[in-house]
Amino acid sequence: MRPRFTALSIAALLVVAGCGGGTAHPSGWHPAPGPSPDLWSHGSGALRQTYRYQSFAFNGTLQDLASQQVTTVVLHYPGTHFDGSRIYRPCPGLAAVATFRDGAKRMLVQGFAVQGDRAVVVTYVRPLNTPIAAPVADAFRQALCVAPG
Repeated sequence: MRPRFTALSIAALLVVAGCGGGTAHPSGWHPAPGPSPDLWSHGSGALRQTYRYQSFAFNGTLQDLASQQVTTVVLHYPGTHFDGSRIYRPCPGLAAVATFRDGAKRMLVQGFAVQGDRAVVVTYVRPLNTPIAAPVADAFRQALCVAPG
């Protein structure tokens, strides 16, 4: 007898498959050359975009992590200006996003979440006037929207 799949069971499988954390990266992007296994890129030259996933031990709140990450970005990327931060709408209360500008050339978008005793930080760098790529938006949701368990 062949198993029967209803629309509801297929939808449930899709939700479960898309909700896990882990090293989510943009679909169709390639690992960037170099020693970092959690860095992916797309395009080249002035159109190059990068996406980095990081997870590390953390004992604090989402607000603590946001403050730490904004300070880290400003200190580690000279000339970068903080544009602002907000709650990440796809999973309010679980994650936040901060945006930074590198002069008139590049935009850095960083999402962060606290998942149990770990921090998850995803960083997306793109040309300033380029919209956020759909695979990046999907990877952000997959990495950040993990309900505490």
